[in-house]
Amino acid sequence: MDFPLDKAGFDRNDQYLWGPSLLVSPVTEKGARSRKIHFPQGADWYDLYSGKKVSGGQDLLVDAPYERIPVYAKAGAIVPVGQELQYSTEKKQTVLDLYIYAGANGQFSLYEDEGDNYNYEKGKYSRIDIRYDNRTQTLSLADRKGEFEGMLHSRKFNIIFISDRNATGIDSPTKKSMAVSYHGKALQIKLN
Repeated sequence: MDFPLDKAGFDRNDQYLWGPSLLVSPVTEKGARSRKIHFPQGADWYDLYSGKKVSGGQDLLVDAPYERIPVYAKAGAIVPVGQELQYSTEKKQTVLDLYIYAGANGQFSLYEDEGDNYNYEKGKYSRIDIRYDNRTQTLSLADRKGEFEGMLHSRKFNIIFISDRNATGIDSPTKKSMAVSYHGKALQIKLN
């Protein structure tokens, strides 16, 4: 549905998009350590783990080790990554890594609520709209909308800009990042 002009992808039934930004390609053959992936035409893709860019409109054989499902982020994706949690109220996510993938404009809404009740149905939640402008390489964090009891009023974002010049993935031991403090008011960050 997201790539209606990519007829080569119509018959693929062993990979899927998770939301608009992540291409997930689970291994479906016992013992396989690689798999063929179709990269939809009309977008570039970045390996989530290494940051290596792949052009869309082709099929490639990629590594698929036992402990990892191949996942690729679409150019323009904004992918937040927080600390590992066992349950939603374990600890507050005071620091979030924001992976921004060059090559296209992107947007994402960071939604949060209390995590342990239905108060969101009564409007008790917050949302931060995030946009990336590829032409100017500018990331915009909008004013926070909404609030709920116990929410963080300030947080730190580590901005990790993934491009041809900075191929970094979530597994990379060192990441070039930019720390930004956010206090609920709009910010613009130049990423080049």
